[in-house]
Amino acid sequence: MTLRCKLDGLLLPAELRCADPPLVAYDGDESFGVEAVEASFYEVLSATCEELLGLEQAHYRLLRRAGEFVIGG
Repeated sequence: MTLRCKLDGLLLPAELRCADPPLVAYDGDESFGVEAVEASFYEVLSATCEELLGLEQAHYRLLRRAGEFVIGG
């Protein structure tokens, strides 16, 4: 999945995992966990149906789809 930061437009690859927090974003070689509250600073640009379901199950309600959102990788 790909996230975009609403503050600076930075595109970040991200993935769900079985840990806390479940959403991890990558900025180059560094990774960081995205807390559910912090999700309001990001939007989903692309994701699979499974990833969208996983975000919903992990309670990332503040993470919205971008206007140009696409299903896929």
